[in-house]
Amino acid sequence: MKGDIRKALDYLNANQVRATYSAVQSYLGFGPFDKVDWQEILGPPRQYTSWVVNKKTGLPDGYKPAEMHPDLMASEEIIGKSKLLLAAIKEFKGRPEEEQSATASPKVEVADCHGNNAAVMCPHCNKAYLISGFLNKGVRSCPHCGKSKAVFQDVKAEWEASHENDIIESDQFSTRMIFKKEWLGYDVWVTFTEDDTTYRYPHDQLLQTFISRLSIIEGTKSWDQDGVYHFPRISGEQKKMLKRYITEVRDVPVATQAAETGFELPEIKTAKKAKHLED
Repeated sequence: MKGDIRKALDYLNANQVRATYSAVQSYLGFGPFDKVDWQEILGPPRQYTSWVVNKKTGLPDGYKPAEMHPDLMASEEIIGKSKLLLAAIKEFKGRPEEEQSATASPKVEVADCHGNNAAVMCPHCNKAYLISGFLNKGVRSCPHCGKSKAVFQDVKAEWEASHENDIIESDQFSTRMIFKKEWLGYDVWVTFTEDDTTYRYPHDQLLQTFISRLSIIEGTKSWDQDGVYHFPRISGEQKKMLKRYITEVRDVPVATQAAETGFELPEIKTAKKAKHLED
């Protein structure tokens, strides 16, 4: 029967004992001549997986010192046979459920969640890692220590519950053109009016256009520290960039002397001869 690498690693970590690649290989159901991709089985080098070692060196292959558990060499014991490893894992699994629940790993801490991605903090090594709702069926273990596991649906539900009052409306209204960091990623459209022309622009898209084409906003104190950048007046070049986002242009009546002063000049009459003019 093919063994479970997670159970094997949990046992090795809990008991701080090493096991050889050949013992783990056999435990997993591979033959002695099978080519095993340890990178695929164990994942990236980290302390949690460093207990699987080379029989000759007693160390994991290709690991840097910082990627090995600090107590890796504390015990001279190395499990070199799959039967011994299987028996130890079975005994390890046999702990009462009460004891297992008492030693259950604490939940990951949600640092941020947006769309189908989230950032969480591992409660064991206090390092952040990303989890996706698309990859690996939405489940990922900590890539640093492997001791925590995040489920995207649970992470997203927790984030939404704790931020239910932080909803950003997709339609925002302003007296001038403005960008805000708090609007990033929320598909915000901003409406403002200047000189009798009303604009409605996609916040994130136009922000990137302004940064890349005009080389403004980024690096300013207002944006970097306060997270806000606004334009008291938009320039001619900026108006050209906003032309596609015009939603309304109001008609302005042409000013006349009568409208400005309230006094209307009499009509001037002309004639070919002076005697034809009326007094």
